[in-house]
Amino acid sequence: MEELSVMIQEYAKNPLCNFAMKDYTIKQHEGNFICWDDITVYLHIENNIVHAYSFDGNCSTITTAAASILSEIIVWIDIHEVLTRDYSKILSLWFEVSPRRKRAAVIALLASRNAIHKYLEDGKEDVFDDIIGD
Repeated sequence: MEELSVMIQEYAKNPLCNFAMKDYTIKQHEGNFICWDDITVYLHIENNIVHAYSFDGNCSTITTAAASILSEIIVWIDIHEVLTRDYSKILSLWFEVSPRRKRAAVIALLASRNAIHKYLEDGKEDVFDDIIGD
């Protein structure tokens, strides 16, 4: 558990892709009313592939770390595959959090999936339960 804490702290202190991308294709804002996290993700999509990802906002340590880690598993991925990613993918990266912090761990993924839904104009919008699956 201590190793996880160190990893979270490192990603939170030195986050990857923590900026408002200027040349984005689509962006999406999400909020978490439980802990007041506020995040916007920016995706640059070409030929249904995520070519670039970034995020910004008022984020907790967990959210910043998880959003940073997401950059490593979303870029160069087909958008339809991104739509299948959920909390189990976050867990597979050794990023397990307490039940009350799961929303913080997936809010960037939720925003990314909803940005893709908007991009596809498919009329869908995911909620936390779609990602967490409890």
